[in-house]
Amino acid sequence: MFLGHTYCNLDNKSRLVVPSKFRKYINFETNNKLILTRGVYECILIYPQEAWNKVVERLQNYNYFDEEHRDFIKESLFYANEVEIDSQNRILLPAQLIEFAHIKKEVIVNGMIDKIEIWDPDEMKAQDAKQMRTYAEIAKKVSEDIYNKKPNI
Repeated sequence: MFLGHTYCNLDNKSRLVVPSKFRKYINFETNNKLILTRGVYECILIYPQEAWNKVVERLQNYNYFDEEHRDFIKESLFYANEVEIDSQNRILLPAQLIEFAHIKKEVIVNGMIDKIEIWDPDEMKAQDAKQMRTYAEIAKKVSEDIYNKKPNI
């Protein structure tokens, strides 16, 4: 499970060393391959192959003839790239994703359970500032959704 965050820098060839705290949860039996794609916000998502396979399985159940479903599939797959972790634990971030996420040199690598987000620190700060609800308000709503009842907080 990917959790926590760390700050990293890209090298001059746009490679990122995958932090060891996240590497230990990547199954290297998948030939050191990861899938990178766009996030919902201006960030990059990294999926280990087995987690990506679950995403694709769900996408296959979408109705291609439904406009929203088709657009979501298109956007998700348009930016998808398979990358390989090299012998120095680096991955190459594709130029189109770097541009999409407004990444410069420093990044925040953020664990999100079954995937990893890569954020430009300024973009993450701007996105967090747009959040209109407090963490407590979000937690209350999410707990109601999860438990289908009012939380006992």
